[in-house]
Amino acid sequence: MRKILSIITFLFFIFFHQVIYTQLPPDSVNFRSPVGIPLLLAGNFGELRPNHFHSGLDIKTNGSEGYRIYAIEDGYVSRIKVSPWGYGKVLYVTHPNGYTSVYAHLKSFKGKIAEYVKKAQLKNETWEIELYPPDSVLPVKKGDIIALSGNTGGSTAPHLHFEIRETESEFPVNPMLFGFDIKDNIAPLLTKIAFYPLNDSSIVYGKKEKRSYGLRRISGNNYQIAGNLTIEAYGKIGVGIETIDKMNETYNKYAVYEITLLENKDTIYYHQMKQFSFDNTRYVNALMDYEWYKLRKGKIQRSYLLPNNELSIYKKLKNNGEISIKQGETRNFTYILNDIYGNSSKLNFTIKGRKNKVRESEVSAMPTKYFEWEKRNLLTEENIIADFPAKTFYENIAFEFAVTDTFPNAITPTYHLHSDLTPVHIPYVLSIKVDSLPRLLREKAVIVHKDFKGKLRAKSSERRRNYITAKVKTLGDFFVMLDTIAPVIKPITIANGKNMRKNSGIMLKISDNLSGIKSYRGEIDGKFVIMEYEYKDATVTHWFDGITPGKHHFKFTVTDDAGNTSVYEADFYY
Repeated sequence: MRKILSIITFLFFIFFHQVIYTQLPPDSVNFRSPVGIPLLLAGNFGELRPNHFHSGLDIKTNGSEGYRIYAIEDGYVSRIKVSPWGYGKVLYVTHPNGYTSVYAHLKSFKGKIAEYVKKAQLKNETWEIELYPPDSVLPVKKGDIIALSGNTGGSTAPHLHFEIRETESEFPVNPMLFGFDIKDNIAPLLTKIAFYPLNDSSIVYGKKEKRSYGLRRISGNNYQIAGNLTIEAYGKIGVGIETIDKMNETYNKYAVYEITLLENKDTIYYHQMKQFSFDNTRYVNALMDYEWYKLRKGKIQRSYLLPNNELSIYKKLKNNGEISIKQGETRNFTYILNDIYGNSSKLNFTIKGRKNKVRESEVSAMPTKYFEWEKRNLLTEENIIADFPAKTFYENIAFEFAVTDTFPNAITPTYHLHSDLTPVHIPYVLSIKVDSLPRLLREKAVIVHKDFKGKLRAKSSERRRNYITAKVKTLGDFFVMLDTIAPVIKPITIANGKNMRKNSGIMLKISDNLSGIKSYRGEIDGKFVIMEYEYKDATVTHWFDGITPGKHHFKFTVTDDAGNTSVYEADFYY
């Protein structure tokens, strides 16, 4: 009898566990809105961003901070992070239906959540913190106010970044599948089409290079290539489309939900932006025409796969989306683009097979190196080593390398590693030799990247024997510079001897000339105080909370990535 009862108890536990934790389909979930104002979006799920897909909805907050943020369902706060970068102040709430909701760029947390974070910051003596509370510590009910909206982290304007993730996999899921009240009866807009020769014998209009053409709406939501042009091509080619979606009552541009390329009724390519993995989000660089984006800020989406592309958004492919055009044949194709509400646009176009002779001037020069994407590639030249792991690139690269004169204030020549218009998927190790540099100065040496626009960006660098080394995720121009100048501290609200009773806190501005801010610390009367760092306006702020009347001593220390340190001290009264 006991054995039977044990089996029944075990089976009940398994059943109960599955009922509680099995993920429900989106259309059976009844989430409330995370805000108390109409849902108007600044950005939607799946937008193509630099090196990643947008993983949620950017909800407008009327250009202001401080709107109440509500828990969309019962659950518990499972993760909290405070950072000057990325999501800024962010909350993760795990729900019993298999989903986790995410609320980012917050101005502040509310109630017990705020108390929990502050206690942890003081205990660990750091403002930047990441916490994983046990499920019993911070329970929330649907509709609880958990935070106020803000503009922290990488946000460029006040809004709420809102996500829904599968709790088990942590894959972000398109929140618009959950029935939130968002108005949209506008079909996607089509702006460009591009054709790509995919091997040495392929051409488009007699050239072995990408050709792009504008699109024109002809009736309703039907489009054609401007001038009703028939494309002449030969060999293996790929096609790409530039498109945006629109919504009611906003001026913003959004991502489409589905892209389908047909030949007659035969599907060549079909992708859907339902969900993706954060581990694979950088493969966005293989989906979009990276060079086109960097040069023109346009977003042409390839309807064929580059060799190194592990995205899971592809639902149907024929020959990986590649199209083989023979001499003299005529082929008819159709693009269908849908948003998540079923609004649809269509483009019909024709390709005629024609093998034009390629002019001698069109033939590419021989590259310095030829790198295969599946293999480790090592560039070893005088005074420089670049070690590219397998799958660094999205396709085989005719790699170009050159050395030119020293950039002003640099201590090495400029090393040209191909072009930063070519994307890199994973970090590679770059080492530049500085054997003539005295040992004491090597601690101040950093590798600097100069992009195609001339912008300089220092890389976090290490000193290994006679080399300065950094892990980098971009190609382009590199050299070594010295950072011997300490960060600058500029007091904003404090001065020595000042009475601070009328001030809500202490604010400073901090800046560094090259390597960047690495760490900082504030103290009042020798004890750590929380100081919030807002890199967008270069401020650090301590908000007074329970400070006693009388004389106090404030000390602030900041160090850059090259080890240079500055200190500011002042007495003040309160």
